[in-house]
Amino acid sequence: MDKYSRNNICMKATFAAGVFLLVFGTFLMLGHNALFDFFLKRELALAPGSSSYKVWRETPVPMSIEFYFFNWTNPLNYTTEKPKFVEVGPYSFKERHKKVNITWNSNGTVSFRRVRIWHFDAENSNGFLDDRIQTLNPVALTAASTVRDWSKIFQMSLSMALKQTSQKVHVVKTVNELLFKGYSDRLLDIARQMPKFGGVKVPFDKFGWFYTRNGSAYYDGFYNMDTGDNDISQLGKLRNWNYNNETSFYDYECAGVKGSAGEFWPPHQRRDTPLTMFSADLCRSVSFNYFEDRAVHGIDGYTYSMDEYVVDNGTLRPENECFCNGECSPSGVINVTSCRYGAPAFVSYPHFFLADPYYRDAVDGMSPDAEKHRFYITMEPRTGIPLDVAARLQINLLLQTLEGIGPFHDTPYIYFPMMWFNQRASMTGEMAAGLKFVLQLPTLMATGASVLMGVGLLFIVLWLAILFFTANQDDMYKKNLAVVHLDKKDKNYEMKACQPLINATNSLSINSVQRSPSETT
Repeated sequence: MDKYSRNNICMKATFAAGVFLLVFGTFLMLGHNALFDFFLKRELALAPGSSSYKVWRETPVPMSIEFYFFNWTNPLNYTTEKPKFVEVGPYSFKERHKKVNITWNSNGTVSFRRVRIWHFDAENSNGFLDDRIQTLNPVALTAASTVRDWSKIFQMSLSMALKQTSQKVHVVKTVNELLFKGYSDRLLDIARQMPKFGGVKVPFDKFGWFYTRNGSAYYDGFYNMDTGDNDISQLGKLRNWNYNNETSFYDYECAGVKGSAGEFWPPHQRRDTPLTMFSADLCRSVSFNYFEDRAVHGIDGYTYSMDEYVVDNGTLRPENECFCNGECSPSGVINVTSCRYGAPAFVSYPHFFLADPYYRDAVDGMSPDAEKHRFYITMEPRTGIPLDVAARLQINLLLQTLEGIGPFHDTPYIYFPMMWFNQRASMTGEMAAGLKFVLQLPTLMATGASVLMGVGLLFIVLWLAILFFTANQDDMYKKNLAVVHLDKKDKNYEMKACQPLINATNSLSINSVQRSPSETT
């Protein structure tokens, strides 16, 4: 192969490489966001072996829960004074979640049960599990509230049982008994021996706010959730809870099982679109509205907050009236009586934050603070990954006059604060660094596309330069060749034109030579 052929091949290769790099770089520049979203959806969709599955099956994010109790300081004067409270705590526990009984379904859903495990964290607690708390008697109050509308015979029977078991309006129990260990009560034994007692089924042999929940795979119920495999916008959406898409605890549209199961949300969240989540503890769905932009470990996120409309009973939004579950309360509490085995339980934000002043005015010791008591989720909007979660709720019991029923015949009408909790889950710095890298991929792809386009253009410019230089060389070679050829033609013409003169000169010379001898003679 001669030198000219090799140069021709190099020129063609340079041009082809330049065009390829320019086209590929342009394609990458125009489609890098779509390409990123494609891979993001593939990894976010829940499936065996996917990145999201490992995180979902056993949550690696550090979680904790803090319990605060309201110690009742004047229980002997409940008929003449407002209840006075002193907040004690926190009693902190490390928390861990894992999924069991996982079943993948052909319709793009996964069924499972959730196990929650708690371990006492003495280092971060302000107190001990054997601290004694003076509070309202939840067992006796629940029994009295249950028979409130029954016949006098049942009410009298319960009054006798309350007297025989020495029940009072208040009890003194340890933190451990009120939380996970539970404590025995003779009223519970009586109720369990009479399963047809008013149709109320008592599922526990002890009382404790979290009794039997630690390590249980059944307390939170059975979940059926969308994996996002068929449609990523449905990722994490709860399809059924306890085998139904409605609950029996509320009426009409309030009974619907809606929103996320609480751990996954689809990507591309918007400020103007609320988050919806189903809570097994409340037996209902709740919504979060956009509150503010907030950065967590340098990652920009949207913070969504549960507001006053979540705890409204039709006062602020008429459509919330179906959450009343009977008699509607002023805005600020959620009636979960039917969800909690008939206990007159109402859930609010801590210290009646965002509630009607009616609740705080009835007691002493409430100090609502938005920074301490707001329930929020901060989420990275493009991926839908939660960055920081603070779940803060308060448990209250409705204390009211129950005529003819033991010690409750003269009690005031008060939503009695029992305790509140602050459940936290926040992404670590190491996890945030990994997420930051993922979020930077579109920028890196765009930068890489720019480099490819630049190199492609450089190759094309180089090809043009070489082409121009080669063309100039060819022109010069042809011109030189034409000049040389012209010179040769000119020289031949001159030779032909002078030939007669040369012949004449030669003839004269010959004649001179021939005449010389005679002249000599």
